[in-house]
Amino acid sequence: MSLSRSVSITQTAIRNTSIANIRGLGIDLVHVPRITALLSRKPVYLAKFTRRILHEAEFNRAASMIESRERHDLFVARCWSIKEALYKSLDKSRQSYFQMRDWNTIDPDSPKPTVSGEAINRDEDFFVSVTHDGEYLLAIVIRGQSDKSTQ
Repeated sequence: MSLSRSVSITQTAIRNTSIANIRGLGIDLVHVPRITALLSRKPVYLAKFTRRILHEAEFNRAASMIESRERHDLFVARCWSIKEALYKSLDKSRQSYFQMRDWNTIDPDSPKPTVSGEAINRDEDFFVSVTHDGEYLLAIVIRGQSDKSTQ
């Protein structure tokens, strides 16, 4: 049976997580014009690139953003940055089989983005924060051991 959960950063979760429960930290900085340039390439490359990094739900959202002429490059940059930071928060053994498309960044443009995926262990929580200013976007992911594992 596969386990898929969503987690987000909240005041309650922070209070319930001690510093001893932190298992990994990942930080990623993206220059948004770099993503914009990648997305402006040939349509064949665009499809290949986005299929490789976006979860199916993210891919569908990005496609609908393109149709409605929304700024999909910033959406893709957020997804990319969150997943890069998430990758950096994982142990080396889990990094070896990490696939960006297996992780879904739920509401990456909201004040409380979350991640979900089949690879989330029952005893871990991910805390996500994203900020951007002008051409730069920064994502931070803290991977912690859940207090539920000791109950």
